[in-house]
Amino acid sequence: MGVYGSQLEKADWNALRVALDPFIHAKDPAAVPIPPVPAHLEHHQVMECIRKYRSSLDKQYLDQAGQLLVPTDRPFGWYVPLTK
Repeated sequence: MGVYGSQLEKADWNALRVALDPFIHAKDPAAVPIPPVPAHLEHHQVMECIRKYRSSLDKQYLDQAGQLLVPTDRPFGWYVPLTK
């Protein structure tokens, strides 16, 4: 089942959460460096969404990344569990 139903083990979930975290409140996401993740996570969907968000500034990609970590049926429903 994974953390929050994400299908991710705790260490991988935490690494991806740390990678997403600086983008959640970034005023200029394009200027935020993408934090490194273990090699096996480099091409994970969360990382792909982060890269798309950073380049397009389209918040749908931020929401998709959060949804992969905390699946929910509400837009940005992952925000509270991810940032608490």
